[in-house]
Amino acid sequence: MQHSIGIAIKKANNALSRDSDHFAKQLGLTGMQISTINFIADHEATQDIFQRDLEHEFNIRKATASSLVTTMVAKDLLIRVPAANDARYKRLLLTPSARQLATKIETFFEASEQRIQALLGPAFDSTYTHLTQISTDFTAKATDQSKND
Repeated sequence: MQHSIGIAIKKANNALSRDSDHFAKQLGLTGMQISTINFIADHEATQDIFQRDLEHEFNIRKATASSLVTTMVAKDLLIRVPAANDARYKRLLLTPSARQLATKIETFFEASEQRIQALLGPAFDSTYTHLTQISTDFTAKATDQSKND
């Protein structure tokens, strides 16, 4: 196979992850931690954010999300607050120190998005749609396979 789209996607993902990790390191964080801060900052005004939202948004397993949240709580980036309607569920809120970083992080991700859009040009919308479909289909197939195991 001369041109593998799967390999190209993996290489692009690795490049984006390295770029994110490099920026995060300057803040003393990881790429996943800055992504989490950005996600919560973007959504906390309109909805309560729970660990399961991180699992869904970043397509990570429950144990990975739990470890991420625990580390971020220990680093004073997140706090867990009981949900109003069910104290068993813990809302995730940014601490003041994470909130101070959120603007820098948002600026970084906006610049990354602009670079990607410029590279893709008019194909941006269709590429986004197709990549989202690939992610959805492969995630569903993996979920179905693990249920059968």
